[in-house]
Amino acid sequence: MILIAESGSTKTQWCIVDQNNTEDLHNTPGINPYILSISEIETIMRPVSVVNQQYKLDAIYYFGAGCSSVNNIEKIELALSHIFNCKSINVDTDLKAACMALAGDKKGMIGLLGTGSNSCIWDGSQIIHQRPSLGYVLGDDGGGVSIGKQLVTDYLTMQMPEHISKKFGNSFNISAKQVLERVYQSPMPNRFLAGFAPFTEENVADQYCRNTVAQQFKKFFIKNITLYPDADKYELLFCGSIAYSHADILKEMAHSFGLIVSNIEKEPIKGLAKYFQKHPELK
Repeated sequence: MILIAESGSTKTQWCIVDQNNTEDLHNTPGINPYILSISEIETIMRPVSVVNQQYKLDAIYYFGAGCSSVNNIEKIELALSHIFNCKSINVDTDLKAACMALAGDKKGMIGLLGTGSNSCIWDGSQIIHQRPSLGYVLGDDGGGVSIGKQLVTDYLTMQMPEHISKKFGNSFNISAKQVLERVYQSPMPNRFLAGFAPFTEENVADQYCRNTVAQQFKKFFIKNITLYPDADKYELLFCGSIAYSHADILKEMAHSFGLIVSNIEKEPIKGLAKYFQKHPELK
């Protein structure tokens, strides 16, 4: 029996997998080891600890945002070891989860557009090329944080068209003072900023919202996808809430770069479960 967790900055999805069955567990808030302490991470994970009484775990596979550094991996491993009765604990990036879920044993170019953004080339068993992921301050073009940042900046600096600015103001009722306090003085500013991104989906028929998303996706392609060697030779696969909710804009942008998006999934957890069922030797 395997416990799988896939964690972004907004939410963590958990499921139990054996060779024939999967069971979705209670979702918990997102975990970012750059921001959270070990005790805070344990508090988030604790509601799932009921699996200790229900199952004998052979292995835990945790895939999460921020899990590319040794320090962050160790924080997650320590938290997991405190919460769950299992000796085999494996921690890797959320991008690896996307690769396994979307491409599996095949080659592919993977894009992740959720709260943040990331990309890589997958050879069917490992990531062989990856652009640096610089986080929500320096990077994450095309992701929810970057889209939300653009929206709130345009609104507060009165660069947003009047008709949509009024609608944005009615939806969020925020001031510059409140935004600055949340961004610079409160925890999880990335989650706060990403909270504005659904406004583009709700108002996607408006040209301003559509252009905002398209511009963000263009930056993502320029800074990530087009810089990979032989990018046009790979199947292009995406996952994440932003990619899924703006699939038509994403496909149009890919086409403008001479690329075709063959699949977009909102979440990788089901594909991950199927991958582990196909590879029982991993446990």
